[in-house]
Amino acid sequence: MIAMRCLLASMLISATLLASCGDKPKKQALISVQTGTIKGAAFQPSLSAISPLESTTNVSLRPETDGRVVDILVNEGDRVKTGQAILVLDNVQQSAALNASNAEARMDFVNAERYEFLYKQGATSAKDRDYYATRAIASRDRAIASRATLGFKYVRSPINGEVGGLDTVKLGDYVKTGQPITGIVDNSNLWTLMQIPASQANRVRLGQTVELTSQSNPVISGQGTVTFISPYFAMPDTKQTPNTVMVKATFPNLTGQLKTGQFVKSSIITGQTTSLAVPVQAVFMQAQQPFVYLVIPLSRALPKIKASKNIPESTKNKLEKLPIKTPVVIQHPVQLGALQGNYYPVESGLKQGETVVIGNTSKLSSGMPVKTSMTTTDKSNP
Repeated sequence: MIAMRCLLASMLISATLLASCGDKPKKQALISVQTGTIKGAAFQPSLSAISPLESTTNVSLRPETDGRVVDILVNEGDRVKTGQAILVLDNVQQSAALNASNAEARMDFVNAERYEFLYKQGATSAKDRDYYATRAIASRDRAIASRATLGFKYVRSPINGEVGGLDTVKLGDYVKTGQPITGIVDNSNLWTLMQIPASQANRVRLGQTVELTSQSNPVISGQGTVTFISPYFAMPDTKQTPNTVMVKATFPNLTGQLKTGQFVKSSIITGQTTSLAVPVQAVFMQAQQPFVYLVIPLSRALPKIKASKNIPESTKNKLEKLPIKTPVVIQHPVQLGALQGNYYPVESGLKQGETVVIGNTSKLSSGMPVKTSMTTTDKSNP
């Protein structure tokens, strides 16, 4: 009985060992990648430049007479209207002179009216009437002049806009004629001057759309038009870069977020072209050369892989055992245009309908089999 049990146990162990020896090795899991098909798309070629914005209405506020500051009527950042007083200079003497001039003008006016009445009644001569009429006119003009002199003691805004810094002047300061006090700026309409290389100047036209993006975070965008193209290239005695032409673009500041002096990137849209497009996520760089990973069936890639001296023989042998329809990635050089949105226009290296890997390219190497899933790369505008 014991011998029988030992025989059964021995047979069971043998069967187990045979079953283990007959197990097939597990297949290595393939990396999953997102892919897209190369298609045609519309691109808008452009010329770009970095330059500061300026307001179409921007003034430096300066007093027109000397005086001591006795009142500041606004704060920094306040919105003001044309003619609104910003600060007041000492004007006691000028106010008194105006009061005296007004009083004299009123008295002379009354005398002129009385002598006009007497003349009509025959009670005075024309000479006396004319004397008082002339005196009334002179008094009136002196009062107007006194009012203007007093007006110079009130520094007013010449435009609608926003008050800049007021740090340079305080109550009690003595200011001189023409001394800068603050700036008044209206940022509702802005402009910028772009220096365009002479080799590209013939692409610029009046009325072309200009896309604006700020250098800030978050990015502020806007749209304007080309309103002026300089009739000459850079002159030797200017600060303009040699062999460039100055182009002016204006922008309505619809959101109010753009400011005078802010540096922005302005792109002049010079036309529209159709080209093959490749997503930015599909492109990677090596030694300043852009590449993509093409996805092709193993049957097409295997001859090149077997001929390659950079791929180990063990890898080649493993690939030969895979189904011929297995997707394989191949590193492929391309030539691309300037990035627009999330797409590059393809200048060379890709054909319509070819499939490329989108994203996670750092995990791949040329000749690697993958598991693919399609994603859309269709676009009408970059």
